[in-house]
Order: sequence, then structure tokens, then C-alpha cells
Amino acid sequence: MIIIGFCNLKGGVGKTTACQNIAVGLARKGKRVAVVDMDPQSNLSAGFGVIPSATDPQVFDLLSGGAEWDDILRIKEGVDIIPSSLDLTMAELNQTGPLSSDHVLRDALKKISQDRYDYILLDSPPQLGIFTRNVLAACNKIIVPMDGGYYSLFGLKLLDSSLDILSERLGNELEILGILMTNFNSRLYISRQIYDDVKKNFGDVLFEKYISQSVSLIEASNMGFSIFEYSPKSKAAQCYKEVTEELLKKLEKFSAPSTRKAAPVVVKPKKKEEKQEPEPEQAPEKIQAAPVKKEPEPPEEPEAPAPVINSRPQSTAGPYEEGIKQEVIDMLPESRKAMWSQMLAPISDITRGEIDVKELREDFERCDNGRYTFYVLNDEQESLWPVMYPDQIVEPMRCVIKWDEYGAVEVFM
Repeated sequence: MIIIGFCNLKGGVGKTTACQNIAVGLARKGKRVAVVDMDPQSNLSAGFGVIPSATDPQVFDLLSGGAEWDDILRIKEGVDIIPSSLDLTMAELNQTGPLSSDHVLRDALKKISQDRYDYILLDSPPQLGIFTRNVLAACNKIIVPMDGGYYSLFGLKLLDSSLDILSERLGNELEILGILMTNFNSRLYISRQIYDDVKKNFGDVLFEKYISQSVSLIEASNMGFSIFEYSPKSKAAQCYKEVTEELLKKLEKFSAPSTRKAAPVVVKPKKKEEKQEPEPEQAPEKIQAAPVKKEPEPPEEPEAPAPVINSRPQSTAGPYEEGIKQEVIDMLPESRKAMWSQMLAPISDITRGEIDVKELREDFERCDNGRYTFYVLNDEQESLWPVMYPDQIVEPMRCVIKWDEYGAVEVFM
């Protein structure tokens, strides 16, 4: 049984989404998989559509000894789920309570038969608190999801520089199995630059496969499904299928005891109090490794990102704006209405225009694609679909949305 922790000390990098969809991807490969939600925000649980009531046992009860594993677990999409709730937040504040130790999760997992699961995946909060330390103390390997931004790269390097100290404190040989690029957009210069930086510093620890930007991933988690269940033919589902296959190959490399110490060790911070020569059997430090000469191939054209709703104050939308929103929502099936209602709700700067295919194509080509995102109504998929190329705006067209990242929306019908 291999226990894998999903960690990054920067939030919003797709960590929980990666944990959920890789778990389902492994289950679809015939593996016996469980996930443990160690984040008080409970996003992993909600992503599976599991929301414990006030009386339902959850991970807090497992860690405190109030319930057994089988009393808590739920099964969704072939994955055993140990859900979380906000009770964990209160437990963290009680420094003398049952969850004050870094090893309660490890002790709880030791009670599970080694033959029961092939993999247990642990989702952690985006900070180095008691629950992240419990995940690091319990896991055999670490996967670090990160998006194409400098803040997530900082989170990766902060975790990397802390692992040596944490290994000593937690009594666990911590090892980064893989760094997974999520929400990746090959069209953005900064994303490509971040990729090159990670590849240069961490080498083969970086997954070759990527998770492209995708509206479907956001919709799936909001509806309580994995991407495989929600949109199995989507680009995002294909991305996670490929990542799962690559993960299995990585695990094959490091599964044999004789090869474990040859696994990539990317963490060796210098100790100030004494100088030690590295042991001969340790792998060379990844940070100082020579840059890889082979230029990484960018992923296929990604799906467009979900609309980013600006947080600046918005004036209240009037009947005209609300009418336009309702017309858009009415075009969608029930499964998509909730998501787009949520996206459109804060927008007051919304206008309507007539569809002019030629003009919209030209507008798409002129616009800064870092600021504007176009969506077209795809009748076959019954959804608003991100536009990647101008020729996706074709006759006949019932609806086109031009989304401004600063909070304005133009609707063409």
C-alpha cells in the first residue's frame, strides 16, 4: 500500500482537483484507492458530492478515535472517501486535544490492512500547519501540484526547502515523487517560463504531462463529480488519464526497495551549524543539476480558463442586465444552469448585441487573450464552449459571450 500526499504551500493551484481526479483515474485502472480529506475547507469531500451532516462521522472522528475507518467511509466513483468538515478547524485550535500530535493520521492508517488498498491519497491544506504535517508524516511519496504562476513556484520551493527539516522532525523519509503542472496555458509566456524554471531545477521529477486550463474541471467539482464522470470526452479528462498513466510508471520505478534510495531527492538545504559531505548513495541535488538541453514540448492547445470574476465593487444589476443573464441561462440544460448562474451573478456591466460572425472573428483575433475569453453555445455539448480559434465562431450561432476579466460581459444573440 502506497500513501501519497498532495501538498503545496500555496493555495489555489489545483491540488484538491488533482487529488480527486487522479484517485478516480487510478480506480478506473482497476486499482483499489482511498482518499482522506485533511483540509478543514472540505473541498475534496464536496468535489465528490460528500457533505457530512453534523451527526455523521468524518475524519476528525477517525483521528480522535471516535469512529473506525469503515464507519466513516463513503464510496463514490470507485473510490473510498474519508470526508472532512469544519470540525477540523476547532480541533486545530485545541493544542492539547487529540489532534495536537503530528502522527495521529499515521497511527490511524497503520490500523488498515496493507492488502486492502493499492493507494491512499491524502489531501492537505495550503499551509504548514498540524494537518499538513500529519499528511507528511503519514505519506510515502509527495505530489506537488502547481499552476503556471510565480506564487505557486514559491510554494513549491518553500516546501522543497522545508522537507529535510520536516523529515527529521516527523521521522519520515520525505520524497517528492512528482511535480504536476495544472491550469497550464502554453499560450502564456509566463507559464512557459515557469515550466522551464521547474524543469531546470527539478528535472525528471516534473510530470511530462500537463493539466490544461478547463472550465469543465470547475463545473465538475461544483456538481460533485470527477471530470471522468462529468465530461469523460473532454480535454481535461484526457489530460488526467495521461497523468494517471504517467504516475503509474513513476510508481513502478520507485516501488522496489532496492531502488528507493536512488529516487530523486530534491531537498538538501545546507545546515549552518555543521558541514557534512553528501553520502555517496544520495542522488545529485536537483537545484544544481545542469539544465536539460531538450526543449520541453508544450501541451496541446488548452481549453480556456474559467471566467475570472473581478472582486472590485459592482453596482447592482438592473432588470435589463438580469434579463440578458436569464436569456443565457435559459439556453442551457439543467446540469449547466447552476454553474453559469453563479458565474454571471456578480456581473452588472453586461450588454447585448447582435451576432455578426465576421466582426466577432476579427474581434477575437484583435483582443488580448490574457484579458478576454470568448464562449460560444455548443448545441451538441449543450454548454457554453471556450473559443480557441476564430473559425469556431461560425454560422448559425445562437449565442456568443465575450468575457472581460475585469468583470464586464458582452452577450451576442
